[in-house]
Amino acid sequence: SQGHGFSSDHYPCSLRVRSMGGHGEEVNGKVGQEKRVEKEGSPISDEFARNFYLYAVFNGAAFMLKVVNKLEQTFARSLIQCEMPIDPNATFTGSAWCGDRLLVIDQGQTLSSRGQGMECFFKVVAMVFLAILADVVGRKPVLVIGIACTGISALCFLSATASPTWLAYSLFALGQGLQGAYPAELLAGIVVNDLSSEEGTDLVVVNQVQGTLALFNIFVTECLGAWLNSSTSADFATTWALVALSNATLAMCAWKFARETKPKFDVDRTSKGILAGVKDEFHEYGALLLTNKMLRLNLTLFAFVSAFFVGMSVDFSFYISYHKVPISSAVLHLFWKFPVGVACFGIADKLCRKFGMKQGFVILTLTSISFDVLLMPFFLASPYVFLTHQYATLICAGLPVISNAVDARWFDQRLTSKFLSMKSLTEYFVGMMVNPVYGAVFDAHATGYFRRMAPYALMFTFKALNFLLMFGPVWHNPEGLPTVLDRIERERALKDGQREAAEPGQVALKSSDEKKTE
Repeated sequence: SQGHGFSSDHYPCSLRVRSMGGHGEEVNGKVGQEKRVEKEGSPISDEFARNFYLYAVFNGAAFMLKVVNKLEQTFARSLIQCEMPIDPNATFTGSAWCGDRLLVIDQGQTLSSRGQGMECFFKVVAMVFLAILADVVGRKPVLVIGIACTGISALCFLSATASPTWLAYSLFALGQGLQGAYPAELLAGIVVNDLSSEEGTDLVVVNQVQGTLALFNIFVTECLGAWLNSSTSADFATTWALVALSNATLAMCAWKFARETKPKFDVDRTSKGILAGVKDEFHEYGALLLTNKMLRLNLTLFAFVSAFFVGMSVDFSFYISYHKVPISSAVLHLFWKFPVGVACFGIADKLCRKFGMKQGFVILTLTSISFDVLLMPFFLASPYVFLTHQYATLICAGLPVISNAVDARWFDQRLTSKFLSMKSLTEYFVGMMVNPVYGAVFDAHATGYFRRMAPYALMFTFKALNFLLMFGPVWHNPEGLPTVLDRIERERALKDGQREAAEPGQVALKSSDEKKTE
């Protein structure tokens, strides 16, 4: 507990049950002996109770960040102003200050894309300093600072609602950038690693708790985001005031109740200082890039993937502008992607188990790009073609999990941690550069086929380059992708064999709680 008073008797929401025997009771001929019986809860409930405040604060902060991200593009459209008056009988434009619907969509997409580029820039800065800062000053101060940045972001948005256009755009970009100052996934990963390294803690149970809470978090955010985004109101002042107040409350709760999880390192990481640590980190990154060809190929591969996924930010604007779908209807049409994606999540794993990792991976990759080749060129023909592509590609929703498993097996453990950090930096660098490009390429007023399809032509180019690099140099390298996939398949076969070889008597002795945990 590191002096924070979190003894087992003080856990909130603890599921431990204690019963005390009365005094003066004779037990085995002895008088005045006290009986105490303690009944343990399940491992998951015990872990949740043990670190209740940490899970509550981290998932609360993640929830607020996701809510802000869900509203960004809608809020960007609400800031657009023009001279055309609002027609109360026309389709809602997305802004209370402009009656030109296509102009609102076009300028809103451009503003949102620039803001996302700014967010990626702040993420690069935070990524560089965060890991070292968390080791120097601790996880808790970094968490509080990150939550405070999200709160200040909401205050910037709140100020933008009452500012002139030129200032509102600047405040929007600054507010979106400040969200990047809190890379929630990275800090949560560091803390989960801290918790799983503590004595008596089960790594699997920690990830089960966090994974369950994260899934619930996403579901609630999707529902709330759909409800807010489908509204025909362009007044966000109350929303941003509530978000800012919630983040301020969350930051105070984090400072008062959340415990510090930073372990005692064998080597003092504070002696060199933050700037020296960052310099050493970049020096090591540079050395790895120069000496490891497979690392360079993988980062290039991931850069193309990231550039493709950035282009998906155009989907909503494309749908509501060229197919003239009302915003509220479009939100409902795309809302079901989340539950369908969850339902399809296990398909990738089943394919890899049936056909083998190598063949399963090839099937999934070819399926994904086939949907793009067959459907993308006809996006303008019908809104049903566009929606079919949106939902059909969810068959491959589990492919990123397979890709993450591959990333964890390219190199040894020490190099893998560096590779994953460089992978995140690559994602943010690409987002910083490519987001404004997609915003500039998209034109809601475009009339020709090629001009309207320009964002998707750019997306497909990035995906094609990724495909050629993956099944070219990366695939044919002696230590390339087939070797890694075979290694993962052998590991899974070994674990499956060990599980099947377990003695029936030992399995029968498992408690009902352990079976539920499995």
